[in-house]
Amino acid sequence: MKIAPAVLLLCLAVVFIQDWRFRKIHVALPLVIFAVSLFIITIEKYNLLEIVLFNTGFFLITLGILTIYMSLKSKKFLNPFQHYFGLGDLLYYLAITPLFLLKNYILFFILSLLFAIVLQFSLKKFIKEETVPLAGFSALFLFIIILKDSFFVFQKITLL
Repeated sequence: MKIAPAVLLLCLAVVFIQDWRFRKIHVALPLVIFAVSLFIITIEKYNLLEIVLFNTGFFLITLGILTIYMSLKSKKFLNPFQHYFGLGDLLYYLAITPLFLLKNYILFFILSLLFAIVLQFSLKKFIKEETVPLAGFSALFLFIIILKDSFFVFQKITLL
């Protein structure tokens, strides 16, 4: 394994550990993940700007719909970062945008949310906080996906 994917895997592991223990991640981690992701993906093969913009657009639309839905449900505007979603989660999901084509990003996003739900319910005995370490669980899921993509021959989800 080369150095850049190893750095990416290390950052994902640190995101998982920090989010699990403290329910927050250091702001430098998503920046490093984004930079390493841009470095790993070959520019000749894909238009990275287009990939990042489409994936970011999907994520922001999804977050906007969540905000509108929750605000309508409570009959007042709710800031999603105060009630449902952490800033670290936002930065993490934006940081991984270069790693996926749009359909794979959507698939990863949905599967990572399901993975987080399953882990949250299965680890309920060990988790003292009420909040879900979404970025951490998603980072663990991406860690597993990258290892799978690196070591197995069947279809890859990431662009690595």
